[in-house]
Amino acid sequence: MKNDVMKKCDLLGENVISYRKGFWWEHPLFKTIAALSYTESEKNVDIQHVKECRKKLKKRQNIMSYFRGNNELIAATGMALSDNPDQYLEDIIAVYGKLQSGKFFGSSYRALSAMVIADAKRVADADAIIEKTNVLMKGMKSKHPFLTTDQDTCLAVIMAMADKSAEAILEELENTYASIKGKFLFHENAVYSLAQVLTAFEGDAVKKSEKTLEIFNAFKAARATYGKEYELASLGLLTNISMNTDDIVSEVVEAAEYLKKKKGFGFWSVTKQTRLMIAATLVYESYAGDDAAVNAAVVGGTLAKVIAEEIMLMVIVASSAAASASSH
Repeated sequence: MKNDVMKKCDLLGENVISYRKGFWWEHPLFKTIAALSYTESEKNVDIQHVKECRKKLKKRQNIMSYFRGNNELIAATGMALSDNPDQYLEDIIAVYGKLQSGKFFGSSYRALSAMVIADAKRVADADAIIEKTNVLMKGMKSKHPFLTTDQDTCLAVIMAMADKSAEAILEELENTYASIKGKFLFHENAVYSLAQVLTAFEGDAVKKSEKTLEIFNAFKAARATYGKEYELASLGLLTNISMNTDDIVSEVVEAAEYLKKKKGFGFWSVTKQTRLMIAATLVYESYAGDDAAVNAAVVGGTLAKVIAEEIMLMVIVASSAAASASSH
């Protein structure tokens, strides 16, 4: 395993422990998401600063706000990592207002999307990004009315940041989805998210799809089957590393095994698939800097982080809904 990957695993492990001590009542996956943000920034978490930011957030946004609840710790962490927490908060509130324009119901995913734009330092371009996002969502909804939901907003925003026209994005997205959906029967939602990730990156659509399938099969051959549910989208990150497929898989599997020994990543804390997805995110972030093609991609590490955030948010919402249903 590359030394940089090991360092990221160690830093993530330390940051998860810090969040667990500082926010013991929060859902474990939210603490992992927040810890990933600090790890991506190559920093040890400043829990006191995050708590201060959280107080500011709670003072500015009431309990009904979509920046509270599921997004609260993520938003407070974004504030803490920014140069100006107060400005960051103002920015995400303003961008969320623009994303909400013309919509009746609020959305956790649109709140997360506002943070994506702020984290990518694209607030000045928010109007154009949101306009393009709305075109993409409309095009996706017309092609796949049952697959396209609020959950797709975050990745639609990421795709909208790409230096491609909305028409070119929609065409590539449709072709990519059509080329890979047959390999993952009964997992259409996850495949559609994966197709969005692949479309967000530069490069030949056919080659990206082929490499993704090659990597998935290599995980299976290594007896470390990659998750076909929410985790599948993160597989698209690995497609953008210019390395031999077996070497990529080996790095991710080693990183996952290394993480497994750390508090917060064992059998009782996360599933094998979630741990593999987190390892893939760390490997991507370690190798992205070595690759000119990746540097030319949309927003680099922001993409890795938002995919992890969105996946974990979906896992938590799904598990909460299942728990609620079983209690009735």
